[in-house]
Amino acid sequence: MAIDMIDRRKRLNSLKGWLYLLPAILFLGVFMVYPLIDVFVYSFEEGYNSASQTYFGAGLYNYSYVLHDPYFLQAVRNTFILVIITVPLSTGIALLISLGLSSIKELRNLFQTIFFLPYVTNTLAVGLVFMILFKKTAYSDGLINLLITGFGGSAVDFIDGPYWAKMFVLCFYTIWVVLPFKI
Repeated sequence: MAIDMIDRRKRLNSLKGWLYLLPAILFLGVFMVYPLIDVFVYSFEEGYNSASQTYFGAGLYNYSYVLHDPYFLQAVRNTFILVIITVPLSTGIALLISLGLSSIKELRNLFQTIFFLPYVTNTLAVGLVFMILFKKTAYSDGLINLLITGFGGSAVDFIDGPYWAKMFVLCFYTIWVVLPFKI
């Protein structure tokens, strides 16, 4: 009799737990799982028209098209380079800041400011700062170019210039933005 009562209580607690999870499960199902399955199904439909909800065939044409598209392949290369560069660098910088926060008491406030600045800064403001740093305008070559020319180098167009310059700005921006989330 006592064992039966304990089993009943366990089942009731288990049911209660599932009832608490039900809103989250429904939310995830409706807004994440269903759209994911829907997009997967649409990816096999050829000539899909979203206005009329019609298509004229099904197959792997879309995948073949994307895998032969030079823009897609360039985007994959850019993403790979971005990840290979930014993940180790941002992790290393975050570890150095963490080490500084824990060991150098005199500079703790400076390191805390450096660490939290990207977290509290508005994205628009960060974009404007990066524009001031890197964009060539009619009035200025950008702050970074002023430093480069000050040390005897030649100015680089970081925004409209060579590929490596654009990737440098993108990597620098990514490291700056993700830094507070690394520690």
